[in-house]
Amino acid sequence: MMRVGLQGLRGGVGTTSIVAGLAYAAWQQGARVLVVELNREGQLGLHFGLPYDTPGGWSVLRHPEQEWRQALHHCQDGLDLLLHGGEEGAYPWLEQLDGYDLLLLDLPRSQRIPHLDRYLTVVNADANCHVRLYQHEFVPNEQVLVTQFTSRRALQQDLLELWLDGGVPLLSIRLHRDEAMAESLAAKQPVGQYQPESLIASELVALAHWCLESI
Repeated sequence: MMRVGLQGLRGGVGTTSIVAGLAYAAWQQGARVLVVELNREGQLGLHFGLPYDTPGGWSVLRHPEQEWRQALHHCQDGLDLLLHGGEEGAYPWLEQLDGYDLLLLDLPRSQRIPHLDRYLTVVNADANCHVRLYQHEFVPNEQVLVTQFTSRRALQQDLLELWLDGGVPLLSIRLHRDEAMAESLAAKQPVGQYQPESLIASELVALAHWCLESI
């Protein structure tokens, strides 16, 4: 099972929407996918049609390492979601997860999870993320995923060149700005389900293939 964590370098970069869209794209490619929300204030369930106040989650279980399957939401046959639940909780039980091809973790900021196969830090090509990147300590298997990108903005192009020259481990796949992503949350669907012909949906398919290529 491939274990992939996604974490925003700051708030508002769209990490949760990417996690939902990536999970759906990987599932479309035939993978068995489990998505786990580790952000206590996350909204991952909304992307799969669940109410914001959906009860339950791994953090309210007494023994999540044994009981996690009881809290699953089956979004599709082979695409499951495990919400946070809103309580404090540690993560050692993650080592007990099995039965899937791909585990996707929606990580809170500043929280590191050991033993991941791939670690994606999500950024916008803007001045705020530029400053944060040079204060950031990278871990093994970590790469930077640029999202909301548009080639028409000179600043974004300039920042990408600076990051490449500075040795920032940029992922070659970039996610372009696409209104379909914002609309999909309003529709409470992953973007690939809401608008499968959109640019962002096709880019998430490529990202899912990258996540799965070592299986």
